[in-house]
Amino acid sequence: ESAAALMVRDYLVLAFLVSLGSLQIAVSISGIRGLWLVPNRILTRFAGFLLIAFAISYYIFSPLWIDGPWAAGSVVDGTSTGRVWGTATLDEISAARNVNDVHGGMAGTAYAVFFVLSAVLATLFAAAVGALNIRIFRNSSSPSFKSGSGGCDDEPVDGLEALKRTDAFSTLTRSLRNLRRTGAADAREHMRSAHRWSIPSLIERMRRN
Repeated sequence: ESAAALMVRDYLVLAFLVSLGSLQIAVSISGIRGLWLVPNRILTRFAGFLLIAFAISYYIFSPLWIDGPWAAGSVVDGTSTGRVWGTATLDEISAARNVNDVHGGMAGTAYAVFFVLSAVLATLFAAAVGALNIRIFRNSSSPSFKSGSGGCDDEPVDGLEALKRTDAFSTLTRSLRNLRRTGAADAREHMRSAHRWSIPSLIERMRRN
């Protein structure tokens, strides 16, 4: 396994778990049940903190037992020059991840792309698990999912507000249906509102006055 592949793998794990953990904390506060990993608000929030702590710990300390371009004596200067494969020592942990893109590290653009990818995957994963939770616990005695989680089709609410009652896939279907029904009218209304402040409209109003 190359150094570049190792860095990509480790960063994907870090970004995915941190994104997933942050999402769990956010949705536990807002009550968006459709993205909960577990059917309880407190446990969802605890799981979020646990995921973040595990991801950061794994990323920082994994060079202690995983071979990589962070051998003894080659990372303290932070230049990557002469690095060979091997495990890092505890003293080298602070510099073990300091590998530039020339010597097997990741470029800044790659960090940005993989972070967005990980955040999207984390959201999709939470949506899938949340939908499974709602289907399993909707008719159970769990207070978090029993109350207001039916997601009836006659409810006009959609978007994030609907995710408090039902799963992401049902919400997406309802949102798309509402968009088809009202999207054209909403777009025309926004265009009329924007046109009032366009340069031709302002000139016309000035001429009339």
